[in-house]
Amino acid sequence: MKSRIFFVAACTFFLTTSITFGYEATFEPRISVGTEYTDNLFLEDSSEENEWITTISPSFKADIRGKKSGAKISYDPSYAFYDDYDEFDHWRHRARLSGWAELSKNTRLNVNDYFLYTEDPLSISDIAPVRVEDPDETIDTTLRKTRKTYYRNTARINLSHQFGEFDAFNIGYKHYFLENDLSIYEDKQTHNPYADLTYWFTYRWGVNIGASYTKGDRDDSDDYDFILSNARLLRRFSKRLNGFVQLGYGNLDYDGNSEDAEGYDVRAGFDYTISKDTFMSVAAGYAWLDRDRSSNESAPSVGVRIKKTLKKGVIYLTGSGGYKDPTSGAESLGVREYYEAGTSVRYEFTRYLSGNAFASYRYDDYLEETPAREDKTTKAGLGLNFQVLKWMSLGLDYTFRTVDSDRSLEEYDENRVFFEISLFPTRPFRTSRY
Repeated sequence: MKSRIFFVAACTFFLTTSITFGYEATFEPRISVGTEYTDNLFLEDSSEENEWITTISPSFKADIRGKKSGAKISYDPSYAFYDDYDEFDHWRHRARLSGWAELSKNTRLNVNDYFLYTEDPLSISDIAPVRVEDPDETIDTTLRKTRKTYYRNTARINLSHQFGEFDAFNIGYKHYFLENDLSIYEDKQTHNPYADLTYWFTYRWGVNIGASYTKGDRDDSDDYDFILSNARLLRRFSKRLNGFVQLGYGNLDYDGNSEDAEGYDVRAGFDYTISKDTFMSVAAGYAWLDRDRSSNESAPSVGVRIKKTLKKGVIYLTGSGGYKDPTSGAESLGVREYYEAGTSVRYEFTRYLSGNAFASYRYDDYLEETPAREDKTTKAGLGLNFQVLKWMSLGLDYTFRTVDSDRSLEEYDENRVFFEISLFPTRPFRTSRY
């Protein structure tokens, strides 16, 4: 219900604003039929069950743009037919909204909403290692194995204002919730207001200061409050190269008997625009975790992001590591030490044939779990899309995922192959008024 209210309110605001001052709108319907094969339907370490799943999806994308505002909406409902396990036949829903409004020359309002309803334990966004299209969408890195339905929603509103050539501040609020049909998985939600400021005292020296507060409400586990703040000293060496040193602080306070903790993270790094089509951001340092009852922890912390734009594609390389606050996914596992690395490639071979590939590795050490639990997750995938006609395309995707864990019940390997035929109009429907 909360997601519907936010979605409707956001649509009403941005669509009304755009239409009032004139607009240009496009609408693109699509219908797709797909077949998926999995060799491990229930994600088990043994007694693996294979299955064929057929999906039918009538979907659409809509885009409306005005002089000072705009919105994009996509809705992808689909019905899944299971070959052997027809008791899992079910509707799936995925909806996305992004809207923006220029309130003044230097002030901008952005709204995003992502909704997912499915019985598939591994959604598309959870499999991909690099969040390029929707970096604010909450990704579930924990393990879900059942085919019972669940739904989740991530909504964010952000106001940004630029008050100098390089000076700006942002304030925002992010809300997330997860509801499960199966009681072994916990329903939860988080409220997350945040703010940050970037200010350059001189051309060479500046600061970035940020803070956020997260209120975590969980049905069965302890609720918590998490405060995160950071201060970064900036140094501009050239138009293409900025360096920085950063101090971060986090405080985790549970309402019940779970163990409270606070942490510090010191890093140094740089942002470097190597060329007009290559960007690199690197940071490295050390983090300390001070827990109330258990022994204190320390570990290296790192963050890497590289983007290379090709003539007909793009390559991403990412890496990160350190400590993470309690997860918001299927499992409630508390604070963890993690390290992950991933790469993603998209490339257009011809006008009608494009492909993508990805691979990633992640290590998770869940510090609040007894007995100790460490997970190692490897993911990889390949995809091809071929537009055979102006109104029809074919898609073929392969994904692989393996989990190696201290707990044998969590381990599994899975291979998936998905083939899809999509039909769509040769041109989107367009209308405008000025």
